[in-house]
Amino acid sequence: MPLFFLALTPRVHILRALLPAVVLAAPWAFSSPAWAMSEIKFPAELIQSFTKEGIAKGEWSAYALPVEPTVQRRTIAFAQGERDLQNPASVTKLFTTGYAMDMLGTGFAYKTGFMADAEPENGVLRGNLYIKGSGDPVFLSSDLWESLRRLRARGVRKISGSIVLDRTAFLAAGQTEATADAEDFDETAYRAYNAVPDALLLNHGAMGLDISVVEGRVRVSSLDAPSNWAFVSNLTPAKGECGAWKNGLNIQFKKQKDEVVVNVSGAYATRCGSNRLPIRIAQQDWLWESWIREIWKQLGGEFNGEVIAGATPNTTIALYTHVGKPLTEVIRTVNKWSNNVMARHLELTMTTTPGEFDQKVRAWLNSKGVSTPGWVLENGSGLSRSTRIDAKGLSEYLAYMARRADFPDFFASLPRAGADGTMARRMKNVDEFAYLKTGSLNGVRTIGGYVRSRNGQLWAIGVMVRGANAGNAWTPMENLVKMLYNKGSED
Repeated sequence: MPLFFLALTPRVHILRALLPAVVLAAPWAFSSPAWAMSEIKFPAELIQSFTKEGIAKGEWSAYALPVEPTVQRRTIAFAQGERDLQNPASVTKLFTTGYAMDMLGTGFAYKTGFMADAEPENGVLRGNLYIKGSGDPVFLSSDLWESLRRLRARGVRKISGSIVLDRTAFLAAGQTEATADAEDFDETAYRAYNAVPDALLLNHGAMGLDISVVEGRVRVSSLDAPSNWAFVSNLTPAKGECGAWKNGLNIQFKKQKDEVVVNVSGAYATRCGSNRLPIRIAQQDWLWESWIREIWKQLGGEFNGEVIAGATPNTTIALYTHVGKPLTEVIRTVNKWSNNVMARHLELTMTTTPGEFDQKVRAWLNSKGVSTPGWVLENGSGLSRSTRIDAKGLSEYLAYMARRADFPDFFASLPRAGADGTMARRMKNVDEFAYLKTGSLNGVRTIGGYVRSRNGQLWAIGVMVRGANAGNAWTPMENLVKMLYNKGSED
C-alpha cells in the first residue's frame, strides 16, 4: 500500500466517525419526511370548542403538518378526520394558483391585441378594428383608455368600419355564450362573485353599486359606470334590522337606444344607511361599447360604426398589444380577495376541454407526492357543491409548495391574519403570523395556509367544516391556529 495512502487512512476513519454527529448537528438534519412523521390528535379542549359550537366530531376535519426544515427533533403532525372528503369552497384556489405558477410561470402575462385589416392611411382606419382577448382577468377600463390612446398616437383618428370584440379564446375549453346566464350559483345572479369567465372580460365583469338613504328615500348610482348608464331606484324604504340586505335586491339591465338603464328594486332597510355593493355585469358587450365610444370621443377620435362580437381573421395586422399584469400579481388578487372569475380564467387558460382541470390538477398533485384519493375538483374557483378534498392532502400540498423556489410569491398571495384580504378582521391574536386562504359556502367553512409558531416553526394547515352550524366555526378554527402559534411541536 502506498505510503501516502497509509498516512491518510486514520483521517478518513476519523471523518467517518464524526460524520453522523456533523449531520445531526446541521439545522436541516431534524427534518423528517412526511411518511416518517408521527400523528397525534388535537388537544381535547380544541375538539370540545367545536362541539360547543354545535359542530359534531364527524363534521370537521383538520391536519397540521410542520414544514421542513423543522426546529424540533421529534416531528409531530396534528390530525382529526384527516382523510374525510369535504368541500373546500374557495380554498380550491390554492390548487389553481399553484398549478398556474407551475404550468405558466410567474412571469406569464395575458395579452389583449388591437388588430386591423390594414394600416391606417391619412388618419383613417379603413375596415374593422379587432379587439382580441386572451382571457386577461384584470383588464380595466383604464387599460382600454391607454390602449386606445396608443392607437391615436399611431395616427388613427377615424375608424371607418366596425369594432369587433373577439372573445373566442375560451370557447375550446367549454366556455360558451350560454353560460353568461347559466351560472347562477345561489339565486343571486347579480352578485359580483357570480361573474362568469369571458376571454374579453372588462373590469372583472363587475361594477360598484352605491346605495344611499336621503330624506327617507333610497337612491342608487355608480361611480364606476360609463356616462350613458342611468340608474333608477325602485327600492322601497323598510323598517327593522339591516340583515342580509345584499340578497334582497332585484337588478335589471335594459338598453334603450344609446343608453343603458339599470333598474334596482326590492326592500331596503333605512337602518342600513349608505352601502356599496359590487354587482355582476353580464352584459359585457354593452359595457365595452359604452366605454369604447366614450373614451374614443375623449381622445378626439371619430367612430360611427357598430360594436359587434366576432372572430379575428388570420390576415389582420397588429396595431398595439396590451400586456397585462404578471401572474404573481394576478394570483395575489385571486387568493387575498378570493376572486372567483379570475380563478376561473386561470383554469380555462390551462385547459382545452370541459372537465380537464380536475384530471390535470390531480395528476400534477400525484406527481408531486400528494395523495388525492376520491378527490373531485369541479372548477378552479371553488364555487361548487361537488368539489371534494381531504385535509391531509391539502396540508401535504402546502408543504410541497413551501419547497418550491417560487414559494415567496405563493406565500405573499395569501391573506395575512389581522392585516389584509379576507383575513383583515380575523385572527388578530396571532400577531399576524398566520397566512390563510378562507372558504365559505352555505353550510361550509374552510381555511388553508400557513402558521409560523413562536419557536419559528412553519406549519401547513387545512381545516374544513360542514353542516348546519358551519357558520359558527370561526372561533374554534381560530383557537386551533392560536394553539399552533403559541405551542407548536414539543421535544
